[in-house]
Amino acid sequence: MELRDYLNVIRARKWVIIQAVVIVTITAIVVSLLQPAVFEGQAKVLISDRDTGAAILGTAISDLTSQPERGLQTQVQLMQLRPLAENTIRKLGLKETPEDLLKNVTVSAVGQTNIVTITTRAGDSRMASMIANTLAEEFVSWSREYKRESIKAAADEVDVRLEQSKQELLELGRRISTQGKSDELSAELAIATGSYTTLAGQLEGLRIQEQLEVGSGRVVSPAVVTEEKVEPSPKRNGALGLAVGLIFGLGMAFFYEYLDNTIKSSEEAEKVYGAPVLGLIPAEKYDKDEKRRLTLITHSGTPAAEAYRVLRNSLDFINFEHNIKTLLVTSAAPAEGKSTVASNLAAGLAQAGKKVVLLSCDFRRPTTQQFFQVNTMIGLSDVLTGANSLKSALQRSGELANLLILTSGKLPPNPSELLGSEKMHMLIKELEEWADWVIIDSPPLLAVADGAAVARWVDGALIVTKGGVSTRDAGKKAAEMLTQVGARVIGTVVWGLESTPGGGGYGYYGGKGYKGYYYYADYYSSVPADGRSAKHKASATPSAQTQQNVYIPQTSPGRKFAEAVGKVLTGVLAALVVIAIVLLVVYFLDQAMGWDFVQRLGVGLWL
Repeated sequence: MELRDYLNVIRARKWVIIQAVVIVTITAIVVSLLQPAVFEGQAKVLISDRDTGAAILGTAISDLTSQPERGLQTQVQLMQLRPLAENTIRKLGLKETPEDLLKNVTVSAVGQTNIVTITTRAGDSRMASMIANTLAEEFVSWSREYKRESIKAAADEVDVRLEQSKQELLELGRRISTQGKSDELSAELAIATGSYTTLAGQLEGLRIQEQLEVGSGRVVSPAVVTEEKVEPSPKRNGALGLAVGLIFGLGMAFFYEYLDNTIKSSEEAEKVYGAPVLGLIPAEKYDKDEKRRLTLITHSGTPAAEAYRVLRNSLDFINFEHNIKTLLVTSAAPAEGKSTVASNLAAGLAQAGKKVVLLSCDFRRPTTQQFFQVNTMIGLSDVLTGANSLKSALQRSGELANLLILTSGKLPPNPSELLGSEKMHMLIKELEEWADWVIIDSPPLLAVADGAAVARWVDGALIVTKGGVSTRDAGKKAAEMLTQVGARVIGTVVWGLESTPGGGGYGYYGGKGYKGYYYYADYYSSVPADGRSAKHKASATPSAQTQQNVYIPQTSPGRKFAEAVGKVLTGVLAALVVIAIVLLVVYFLDQAMGWDFVQRLGVGLWL
């Protein structure tokens, strides 16, 4: 797909994207308004780079200098120990487990410093700051006791050595008193005395260090009470919902496009039918109570009228050898615009000075009388059955002298056999002797067998497809049916295109579905077993071809799914809009009147 194709998909599915954006955004805002208020408390602790607990004989050894990042992360993990959380819960009298408390605690190092931030969240601003400060103090206290225990252990070791040194001095004193003073004993006495003095000094220093030890951390910035809520944030959540909704909407739009099997471009139409697109007919806005329109006569200055003229010129261009005189105008399914195209094409050819006969073969749903002021009492069925002559059945159009019209007439009991008979072949040959063009309006190919029956007698077939509505599967089957009877598809017409924004051409989207899709099937279901309807009584016996099972194009499962999801989204959108309006009214009234209802509700939900 090219960039233009992506833009076409977005433009075609804009309502899906808009619905997704509105639904997700409103949901985010509504959830934000319903969420309980959340406040933060933040305390900062400075971590010392000395480990006096590792002091040996009074010498402090740093444990952060060689690997400062590792040492700092160790302190961060120590601040999240369960015993600290248990002490905090006990001191503050909280009614929650240590695990629940730690879920609302975040401990992190600040950049490349030795400062660690303890951030806590709670439904009350005072409680949030108290939890943060208590956790920080508990860590400092635990760290101090841990360091003091380490120093005390070293002091106890020195005390043991000091006692040993004392015993050595006493033993030397006894030996000197019994043996007398000698150089050897004097040297030993001097060494023992020096060792004793050193150990005594070290012991005194460790005792002092034990009393002065403050631990690995100091609270440098205690948490303060602030009334600024960190959650919920309607503005932030609304912006996030807008972004998520846009992404979701775009995803749904392209997903719908993937599921949609309708023909949406001239390239697709040419590929499906194996014939060039001769005309692109834009959609028209009909007046009130207007079902059909002969655009070339009643609205000759509109873009649609110009599109029909382009179709007429394209037809003349491909018929440069003048080997096409009879043209079947048909479609794969009902409501795709074949009768409208056939009538306007006949009128356009007549305006160009051509002798034209418009022949209606649609016995079940005739529409010729809606385009031209003609009588439907006598028509094609009467001529084929011999009830009337061709000359008496042909009618002239009031505005176009070169145009003769042969309506379908009454519904015969065996329409398919009648249209495929030699009489029909001879009738077409007779019309060709007078006319330059014989335009045949036939029923849809996949609804009944009438279109395929008459297709064998024409020089070419023009297939009309409705942009964004006609399916590829139906189009392929219709093309196969024409090929099977030996008909030649000379071109296609894409009808009912919606104008693009800005008036820059026409798109292939915006079809409203197959209105009247099952008309022909419903008609058959209302016809009794003898093939006669309530309006058309006939004594003849229906043929087997009339009673055969006809193929009715079905909407694809993907399209049904997309339509169902669209309906659900529309319903959800409407419900959310109502809920959002109610909540906004309650919220603003609460703020204006000072009821604090929303805040109390939020605290209640939090607790």
